[in-house]
Amino acid sequence: GSVDTFYVRDSVQILHSHLFTVHCNLLNKANADEVEEFLSEIAMMKRVGRHPNVVTMLGCCTLKQPYCMLMEYIPCGDLLQYLRQLRVEYERLTSDVTLRRRLEYVLDPKELQSFAIQIARGMSHLEKKQITHRDLAARNVLIDENKVLKISDFGLSRNGIYINTKRKKVPLRWLSVEAMRDNLYSSKSDVWAFAIVLWEIGTLGGFPYPTVSDMDLLNYLLDGKRLEKPDNCSEELYGLMMQCWSHSADLRPSFAEIESHLDSVICRKRVYVDFSSLKPDYSFPPTEQQTEQVSNGKSSK
Repeated sequence: GSVDTFYVRDSVQILHSHLFTVHCNLLNKANADEVEEFLSEIAMMKRVGRHPNVVTMLGCCTLKQPYCMLMEYIPCGDLLQYLRQLRVEYERLTSDVTLRRRLEYVLDPKELQSFAIQIARGMSHLEKKQITHRDLAARNVLIDENKVLKISDFGLSRNGIYINTKRKKVPLRWLSVEAMRDNLYSSKSDVWAFAIVLWEIGTLGGFPYPTVSDMDLLNYLLDGKRLEKPDNCSEELYGLMMQCWSHSADLRPSFAEIESHLDSVICRKRVYVDFSSLKPDYSFPPTEQQTEQVSNGKSSK
């Protein structure tokens, strides 16, 4: 079976409203397990409801196959792509002394702080609904033409605290200790992943734990080691990350608390990410592709 994705532009009218461009997921020739998983995702999206920072399901068809979901279409790709584009622009500007003065217009700290608070608001909404996302990462946050972020990809989402009993590919480097070791997921494991997303934002799309193998990662975390503070991040922001990476889930803040904290930062006009403080020869942590090139014995370009 397969899920076909396509877009219907300016041709779907929802509830007598204006015409929408929609993102359509269509399930074709699926087995029983695939049908169950697809219908579970539809049920989950119904529970999610509407929030400005969460992608919306506009409609669905479940009476007979092929089943489909009509999703809100977000036109500008995902946050990880956007961050990587900013990284390319940063490297271009810093390579030429005459262009460095334009850096503040390309890398706006207020924009990146806005991204953090928008994701926190969307996740706070899911937390109130007792929904565990289980795959929060920059690649699963969409961005529209107005720089509004939308949390997406609810294929792994579940209600409340969830113990995973099925062997499936998991987003290892975004997982909390208890998710990795015990297959135990909750809103507090999402909080851990949120801090990884903050690190992705601060490093403009860096790959988490680039020097640690998948096999060694759990022991690395059990030893109390965590991602290092990006040079451009404030101590206050890194302190929040470290709280989110507490070994005990009970010691991590809730998304409601994170949202409140980030709101207060904006009110106090504090800068969490400052690219102007970086040295001219600063190198960001490698991306996933660069990490793979090094591990394969190839030099990154």
